[in-house]
Amino acid sequence: MYCSEYDEVLFVEGRPALVKSLGPVEVRIAGFLSQAQLKSLDAVKRRLADAARAMGGNSVIDFKYGQRSRFLASLVGLDDVSWYGSGVAAIIADDERAKLLAGRA
Repeated sequence: MYCSEYDEVLFVEGRPALVKSLGPVEVRIAGFLSQAQLKSLDAVKRRLADAARAMGGNSVIDFKYGQRSRFLASLVGLDDVSWYGSGVAAIIADDERAKLLAGRA
């Protein structure tokens, strides 16, 4: 399982065994005026971290992310790229978080 930490929230691309799931979190950064093409994965993680903390969590498990572009917009020369991210807000005990970050879980 790949793990990373952003703004004190652990992001896990998978589902660790010892977690308390709180609920789904999702973000989409899109729109021509939002300049989504200039954003990065950090912008996705920042919003998901805020959402997880708002639910009382310290982690996002089953973390998925990526970029999408609309085909029709690209035909007329618009750079319409959007970022998305999703997962499940969760609570992971500090000792388990440390193990996950160290690659020992």
